[in-house]
Amino acid sequence: MGTHVTDESWFGRLGGAFKGILFGGLIALVSVPLLFWNEGRAVRTAKGLKEGASVVVEIKPDEVVSENEGKFVHVSGHVSTDTVLTDEDFGISFNGIRLKRHVQMYQWKENRESRSEKKLGGGKQTVTEYSYEKGWYDGLIDSSEFDEPDHQNPTQVLFSPKQAQADDVRLGEFHLPSSLVKMIGGEEPIELDDSNLPAEYRNQSVIVRSGDHDAGRLYIFPRQANSNATDLPATEETVETPTPKASTGANYLGLIPSQADAQESKDAPADYDEPSGVADKATSTTDDQTANDSQNAAMPASANGDLVANPEIGDVRIWFTATPTTMVSLLSQQAGDSFAPYQTQYGTEIHTLETGAFTASEMIAHEQAANRVLTWVLRGVGAFMMFLGFVLMLRPLAVIADVVPMLGSLVGFGTSVVAGLLTVAGSMTVIGIAWVFYRPVLGVTLLVIAAGAIYFLVSRGKKRSGRQGDGPETLTSSDLA
Repeated sequence: MGTHVTDESWFGRLGGAFKGILFGGLIALVSVPLLFWNEGRAVRTAKGLKEGASVVVEIKPDEVVSENEGKFVHVSGHVSTDTVLTDEDFGISFNGIRLKRHVQMYQWKENRESRSEKKLGGGKQTVTEYSYEKGWYDGLIDSSEFDEPDHQNPTQVLFSPKQAQADDVRLGEFHLPSSLVKMIGGEEPIELDDSNLPAEYRNQSVIVRSGDHDAGRLYIFPRQANSNATDLPATEETVETPTPKASTGANYLGLIPSQADAQESKDAPADYDEPSGVADKATSTTDDQTANDSQNAAMPASANGDLVANPEIGDVRIWFTATPTTMVSLLSQQAGDSFAPYQTQYGTEIHTLETGAFTASEMIAHEQAANRVLTWVLRGVGAFMMFLGFVLMLRPLAVIADVVPMLGSLVGFGTSVVAGLLTVAGSMTVIGIAWVFYRPVLGVTLLVIAAGAIYFLVSRGKKRSGRQGDGPETLTSSDLA
């Protein structure tokens, strides 16, 4: 774990705060068109979906009717394909929609935690601690920028993630475009066995199952690249194979040498279940065959569990998922024997597919719900951008007051409250103006709320200034009564 301490002077902080005024103003300015555009998008999408619900035509997948050309249609059925997807590196073939290879590597990950403390006079001291942990992560983590050079990750992975998708998927007599095919879900794990061990890493690989119904994950241990039969324990120890289920509850397949002879099989416990990775005993005793056997010798089964339970940097684990043909429902425009996005009169498109059997009204309802979620997400993003912009623009006030840390904290809290109120007023004003164009009643209501927030800010400011200008309050006899 490494620790770095940095000090920043009050003048340095003040200069950065004034620079932040420009950046904050830019962020707040960008949030305005984002909020305005989002409201227009939401209304147009809602009206487009309403239009689609009123003109949708139900069709059958087993017949292409020319009268429906160019119409907005709904169809449900079971998709099919003749495409056989393959992953030649691991000898996997699958007839279906999609075949996906997942890859993770055991790597170092750097965690950074910083804490700051204000100092009397306006300065600030920041302490940054770096910690490191090992784990299974997707992709490559670049360790060249790590604070501690001792924690190094490989610069490349043995195998990369890979995905293959069928290019000829049919729904009855219709051919689905790739834009709809990619929406088909329902991934399922692919069962792995010893035939899927890559040839070049066969003596460095093992398939692990966490349970009876687990399809298995393939682990590759590059550190075993120089291992050979002479590196293994004595023959008697190597041949002895534990039951497939280790103490961790995992099944280890592959990389398990064959039994020395039939007698050793007889001496095994009664409940012994021979692993699927047991290789056939070689029958040839020629020098060439002996050398080949030595080169391809596998690790003992006891080593499998140790390697999986105690991975090292650079180890790789791989598993596969596939999307089979299934029932789908779609909303789109019929274009010959295929489909294309339906253009509504509001400038929006409807071109969607869901896995399963759904009616047109159900799919329209799903799209309407998704539109509402997206609308609120973008509203939140726009409002946060506006709030951040106001905070940055007001930050110099807090930095100036940081000459006395306690006072700076109070001013900082106050500026955050002001920024929040300005955000409420500003975002509602923008949204209200946008809705005046699209939905006047709601737009005017939002403008009234925004005006109320602005009035509240102004009135509080006047009261505070009035209190500061007045002299000491004089108590009358009625006040004392």
